[in-house]
Amino acid sequence: MKAFEFFARCIVNQKVERCFALLGDANMQVAAKMADLGISLTYVQHEHCAVAASMAYAKKTQRVGVSSVTCGPGLTQIMTALPAAVRAKIPLVIFAGESPLGKSWYNQQIEQRPFVEATGARYIQLHTSKRFEQGIQEAFLMAVRERMPVVVGTPFDLLHADTADEPQTETPWYEVYQDSVSIPSGKSSEIRKLADLLTRAERPILMAGLGATNLGIAGQISLLAEKCDALLTTTLPARGLFHNDPFYLGVSGGFASQVTRKFLADSDLIVAFGASISSHNSDQQRLWPNARAVQITLDPQQFFQGNKVSDQIIVGDVGHAVSELLNQIQPHRSINRTPENARLIEQTPIDESDDTEYTDGINPLKAVKRINQSVPFDWEIVNSSGHCSYYFSHMKNRPFERFLTIREFGAIGNGLSFALGTAVATGRPTILFDGDGSFLMHVQELETIRRAGLPLISCIFNDGGYGSEFHKLRAENLREDGANFGCSDLSQIADGFGIRGYRIDTLAQLDEILSELSKSPTAAVLDIRVSPSAMSPVIARSHGNSRKH
Repeated sequence: MKAFEFFARCIVNQKVERCFALLGDANMQVAAKMADLGISLTYVQHEHCAVAASMAYAKKTQRVGVSSVTCGPGLTQIMTALPAAVRAKIPLVIFAGESPLGKSWYNQQIEQRPFVEATGARYIQLHTSKRFEQGIQEAFLMAVRERMPVVVGTPFDLLHADTADEPQTETPWYEVYQDSVSIPSGKSSEIRKLADLLTRAERPILMAGLGATNLGIAGQISLLAEKCDALLTTTLPARGLFHNDPFYLGVSGGFASQVTRKFLADSDLIVAFGASISSHNSDQQRLWPNARAVQITLDPQQFFQGNKVSDQIIVGDVGHAVSELLNQIQPHRSINRTPENARLIEQTPIDESDDTEYTDGINPLKAVKRINQSVPFDWEIVNSSGHCSYYFSHMKNRPFERFLTIREFGAIGNGLSFALGTAVATGRPTILFDGDGSFLMHVQELETIRRAGLPLISCIFNDGGYGSEFHKLRAENLREDGANFGCSDLSQIADGFGIRGYRIDTLAQLDEILSELSKSPTAAVLDIRVSPSAMSPVIARSHGNSRKH
């Protein structure tokens, strides 16, 4: 057989079900054979989007995300997606071609390893078919074990050679690894000390991160909070984990609501389960100035992002620790979990600008409330990055298992790709929340969405530019024409791709269109004209409180 078929068979043996790809000379034969062998291929319009979509797919399926790009410029196009996946600890394998070995000159030749490794990702070169099976096994094992992207580079003239090799094993090494690894349970003495701290604390708050999102563990954390009279919060990526609990404060961090900030400031003990206490979710160490912070994690980092983030770390399994704490703590009298506090959490406006009326567009917080009332709760929610993402993080009563955000690298322009990967992974109606600047970076993926027939609705807050930048420039009394471009008609752009487009200037229009789409979800773009005078509290805190142009 041809070496590219052997290569594809080795990939199939890793139990790959889906691959996102953009084809070129160095990867198209392998991709075609992967499709012949039963792997579902989603063909996108840009290499970055192939990798970004596979990131969302990996998060939603808890499988290794797989993508394929060609060599040279195909590889350099993914230089933003790779560090985003590294920072978010997402296991990916990217099959990238390499320039041919047998040519003295090739115009797309570039040394690919330094580019990939500069992002923090791993690079595996396969320069003989004798190494194909082992190298692909190593790539998937490395992705799972180290929770990171791995790029596999193979010269494409080598893939066209004949080979007598056949895959020797159908068992992925990463499955053997997963079955053999035991997780430490944490020292009993440390858990007893934490139980004592929780017993003595007057205003404890329990925080959950992605390491605690198993629903069984989340349920136990809720029971623990009830038992020790604690309030609940989450990191942004775990938003909605306790959405049914009246004492869930929402997200901690820079995006925290004013009521969440109040309770965190008053707290005397923060216990973080499976959460890294980052610069973001502590809001630069400002949120709990009087609290002792304790982490339970398998990834201990007491000093992180330039800060000492906790006073104590218990290295161990979160589920085991919660079970032990439940056994050791006696029920407390309710001082924090009171009807008064439940009403305060439910009724306090997210921000003081909740009811502001703007003359130059819709109040984004009011738009979010209307969207939350209209969008079915079983739809997938994807929150992108940028100025608008603050507002969308405050959609109440939305469950974690229907929410996705990947923000660890701070890059905009990923929203459509993440939503695409989510819709493909789940098969459910998906709604993207993004800003116009971010959306326009990869708007070409509307064609992919239309071609794939995905019920993916893009709700775009259109303020006419890059909101974070023009608000900061405005606050510093600097010219803002480099970030404030005026509103493009996104509805007409959608029409050009064969997707429904709606321009929305009023809340009544928003209600009407969402009511229609909720009954019959289909690919659509909602161009929601929000006020460019509306400044998110995140920017207001860092650049003064001016909210008006």
